[in-house]
This record gives sequence, structure tokens and C-alpha cells, in this order.
Amino acid sequence: MENNFEVKKDGSTLNVLLDDELSVANSPALTEELSKYRNQGIEKVVFDVTGLIYISSSGIRCIFYAFQELGQQPEIVFVNCAKEIYEVLDHVGMTSVIKFEESVRKKELYRQRKLCDLELGEIGQFTKERKKGLDVFAANNDVVCYSMKLGQED
Repeated sequence: MENNFEVKKDGSTLNVLLDDELSVANSPALTEELSKYRNQGIEKVVFDVTGLIYISSSGIRCIFYAFQELGQQPEIVFVNCAKEIYEVLDHVGMTSVIKFEESVRKKELYRQRKLCDLELGEIGQFTKERKKGLDVFAANNDVVCYSMKLGQED
């Protein structure tokens, strides 16, 4: 995933696979990619956020863009959202437009994609680093929550 995301259209559904972050580093590219699907009858946008450990205000605006610009306010779904990410989305009022689901299959695909080439000790290290990333995000999410109001620039 060159930009830390993949977008695939399946009928009237867009499936978006995110990697570890959605921030100013990749959200403009994702917004540009999503804009290619305007006026194409998109009814649902499914974000696989199994690996997501960081979302910035620009990432949140990208999600809001999908909701506002890809049709008649398509259903937005987050699959396997970490509680730390959910709490930020809740603080900024996005949980009213996002449906949250769990998928064991997508968790398994994530594990295969991320862990298949690692040794046992490396898997433990990867898990610790991911947990640490979520802890750091949770400790610093006030930057996102308190400095951002929906639709406002950074």
C-alpha cells in the first residue's frame, strides 16, 4: 500500500483498507482517490481500520468528505476500530454518521499481511509497538479533539 491505503469499488460499495495511520501524510491522497468516485452511485463506504493506530484531524476530514461528497450521504462503516480511535471520533461527533462493525476474517487477513514474515520474537515486538502506538495516540488525542471542530481547518 503505497499511500497506506487501498480503495476498491464493489458495485455501489467502496472498500477502503487503511494501514497504521490516516494523517496529513496520506489523507490528501485518499481524498483525491475518493473524489474519483463522486457521482458514481456510491451507497456505502467500508473502511477496514483493523491496523489503524493514528488518525489526525485531516484524516477525520477525509472520512467526512466521503460522507458528504460521495453520493446521497452513503453509509460509512468502520470495521475493527480500536477503542482509542473510536473515542476520538466520538469526541468530534463522527460516531453519529459511522457504523462500527467487527470482522474476525479481516483481523486474520491483517495478521497474515503484517505478521507472516516475522519471527516469533518479532511478532511480540510488533504487538508491543502497536499497543504503544495506540497508548501514545490516546494520550495525545486531545490535540485532535480539542483543536478541531468538524469542517474547520487545522
